Amino acid sequence: MIRRVLAVAIALSTLPLYAQNAPKIYAQELVDQTIAAHSDIVVMAIHATPPKQKDNVIIASNIGRIGKKADSDDMGVVNTGKPLVEVNKAGDRLEVELPLFDVTGDTLGALSIVYPYHNGDDKQALQQRAEKIRDQLARRISNPSNLTQPYQFDASVPTNTLAQQLVDEAMVAHPEVIILALHATPLGGSTNMIVGSSIGRIGKAADDDDLRAIRTGIPNLEVNGNRFEVETRLLDANKQTIGAVGIVFRYKPGDDKKALERRGYAVRDELAAKIPSLAKLMAPPVTPDSAAAPATLIGRSTSWKPQYSGDFDHFGVDTKRNKLLLAAEDHGTLEVFNLDTGAHEQTLTTFSTPHAILYLPEKDRLIVTDSGKGGTRVLDAATYKVLGYIDLAPGADSMAYDKATNLLYIVSGGKDVDMKECYLNEVDPYSGKVYRKLRFDSDHVEAVRVEEHGNRLFVNVADKNRVDVVDKKTLQVIAHWPLTGAQTNLSMGLDEADHRLFVGTRNPSKLIVLDTDTGKSVASLDAPATSDGLFYDNVHKRIYIPGGDGYLGVFQQNDADHYTELARVASAKGAKSGMLWKPLDRIYLASSPGDNNKGGEILWFALHP
Repeated sequence: MIRRVLAVAIALSTLPLYAQNAPKIYAQELVDQTIAAHSDIVVMAIHATPPKQKDNVIIASNIGRIGKKADSDDMGVVNTGKPLVEVNKAGDRLEVELPLFDVTGDTLGALSIVYPYHNGDDKQALQQRAEKIRDQLARRISNPSNLTQPYQFDASVPTNTLAQQLVDEAMVAHPEVIILALHATPLGGSTNMIVGSSIGRIGKAADDDDLRAIRTGIPNLEVNGNRFEVETRLLDANKQTIGAVGIVFRYKPGDDKKALERRGYAVRDELAAKIPSLAKLMAPPVTPDSAAAPATLIGRSTSWKPQYSGDFDHFGVDTKRNKLLLAAEDHGTLEVFNLDTGAHEQTLTTFSTPHAILYLPEKDRLIVTDSGKGGTRVLDAATYKVLGYIDLAPGADSMAYDKATNLLYIVSGGKDVDMKECYLNEVDPYSGKVYRKLRFDSDHVEAVRVEEHGNRLFVNVADKNRVDVVDKKTLQVIAHWPLTGAQTNLSMGLDEADHRLFVGTRNPSKLIVLDTDTGKSVASLDAPATSDGLFYDNVHKRIYIPGGDGYLGVFQQNDADHYTELARVASAKGAKSGMLWKPLDRIYLASSPGDNNKGGEILWFALHP
């Protein structure tokens, strides 16, 4: 799939950049898309050295000047890797010039972005905004020649397709993937070609490796410098071969090729579950009718722009003060919002790696699990002063409160703190005393759900691909329920009245429904990718699953054994964790910027019967 030298690219690079009737080069498409998405940008230009030329020039911009040779400032950025930020002589524009990278971090040239400027504007914030755009572009550029290749090798191949949407979503959901391309033969056509890609080249004919993978079913596995490619058959949801998929990962000598190969197959299967047919793959993506949607976006935190990197985790609610609290786990803070309006009110910085939040109205206390050095702590909800700590093994994360017994169950230990075992801790939430501990021979235990009218706990043992059932009286495991058809079970919901447990998985993304009388699976449905939450609404009989791919999945429970996906409501990239808040009939989602970007926001949705 990935080739540094292409005949069409060579032919293009030997022509003047201003040649008449030449197809739009990929760099110009990147500029056009960026300008369309960011109305605050005044000028954007990409500087690079085209193949077989010696000068670094402007190869794409929104103001022309194509072919203009780079000046000393441009070359200084390219050669030193240091950004240049300056206000123009008129004092009304701020230019941010940055080194431009490809998917593996190699320098390709320079990126210039110009913003309107007024005296006193935050220059650092504008620079960070430009750097975020630069980093997003880097995810879409394979190598230097990629910039001057045609965006469309065949102009008859559409670009607004389900294929391209799936690629875009997968690249957000899987930051470990550096290049992704889908090959297929459009209906009525005779040539297998790229129909969706993270690096352009739409309409490029398949090469021998692509065709061999399709014809034989034998994957092509290849190390290309610092990249490892898995190329295999592309399947639809009915397991029919419809083309090829190329998935590229970063690679260095000594990396586990078999593990990368398995990861590639997991991405392939995740894509296949979302492809109804070849015809649908090549058609425009279907946009749900918002008027008929079971959930509609009614607000987002436009005034809160934290420029964080990393992930958010769980929400909590202080019902006395009408506060929404969010654990910014990778930033080490708790963020406080107004529950009704979503307005950001305060950032609490006394944490290390916070995860789950519980408000105890009887004592006006907050309990916040923390997997970092500070440990799980008890706070005064009015002042946020630390009142005490709960003595747990490192790595405290998931938490469940049992209203029937007024006991708290907290998971600790695991691989994130270099432990080979995990613990389920039974805690008195009022005194902080740990009564009992249950050890799991597992380094990845996740969500816990509690029967309020029974004597069991349900625990996701993610690395064993099973649910463990725990007796509350003895705090011992009484059953193991293995999961089939999916792995990495992270989230969970419980319908105690109908004896159903809902489990969310990531590889591939599924909603699995278990009978809590037998442990048997009664239903399995495709779900949004890279989810870190699952919420059951016992009033409307619905399950909500937020995905990092930018969609909120809504599933209807028709009866205990039958379920229908109602909609995938557009949310935001990285919005994989959240909370159902029944008193307001709302879903709150936290959009995590991830490890490679900066940003972050919260969104809230109204739920409709």
